[in-house]
Amino acid sequence: MNTPIKQPTEIQQTDMQQNDMQQKNKQRTLRQAQSSPENPSRREIMRLASALSLAFATGILKPSEVFAASEWGIDWNGAVYSAKSLEAFVIAMSGDTTTPNSSRTVTELGSAPGLSRATDSEITMDAPELAENGTNVPVTISSKLPGTDFIALIADHNPNPVCVGFNVLPDNDPAYTVRIKVAETSTLIAAVRAQGRWYFVSRDITVMIGGCLG
Repeated sequence: MNTPIKQPTEIQQTDMQQNDMQQKNKQRTLRQAQSSPENPSRREIMRLASALSLAFATGILKPSEVFAASEWGIDWNGAVYSAKSLEAFVIAMSGDTTTPNSSRTVTELGSAPGLSRATDSEITMDAPELAENGTNVPVTISSKLPGTDFIALIADHNPNPVCVGFNVLPDNDPAYTVRIKVAETSTLIAAVRAQGRWYFVSRDITVMIGGCLG
C-alpha cells in the first residue's frame, strides 16, 4: 500500500519561499563583501556598508560570516564577534582573547586599557533619543580624531552588542550612517580607534518596542 505524499501547506510554501530568498540575499551580500577591490572608492564603500548593515539588522548575516571571510576583517576574531561590552570589545580588538567576557567587564564604562572617553567635537553620534520601534534605528557616526582607522557601533543591551564595524581606508572620510536593531532601552556606544588608541562616546536611547524579539 503506497503512502500518499503530503503536499506542503500554503504557510509552509510561503516559509520555504522566504527562506530561499534569505539564502539568495545572504549569498549575494557575501559575494559583494568578498569581491570588493583592494582600494574601493567611497561610493563602493558606502554601497557595501549599506548592504551589510541591512543584512545584519535583518538577521540575514552575522558579522562573523562577513568579516572572517574578508581582508577587511583582519582585526576581527571570535572574541570580538561575541564581545558583550565596550570593554570586552576593545580588549579583544587588542588581540587579548583570554580576558573573561561579560556584559560589563569592568565596573565603570570605558575603564579598559587604551580606552578614553572622547568629546562630542571629536566623535559625533546622531541617534534618536526615543525609538518607537527598535527594528530600524538610524545612527550616524563621524570622527575628527587624526588617524582614525576603525569605527564600531555597540548597543550594550542587545543579545549581540557589537552591531557593525568599519575599517576606515586611507583618503576616506571616517563617517558612516547605518540602521540597526536595538533590543531594548539601552546605551549606544560609538567606538573609534585612532593612532593605536580607542575613544568612545555614548548616547542613551529609549526603545518602545524592541528590535531583537524575533
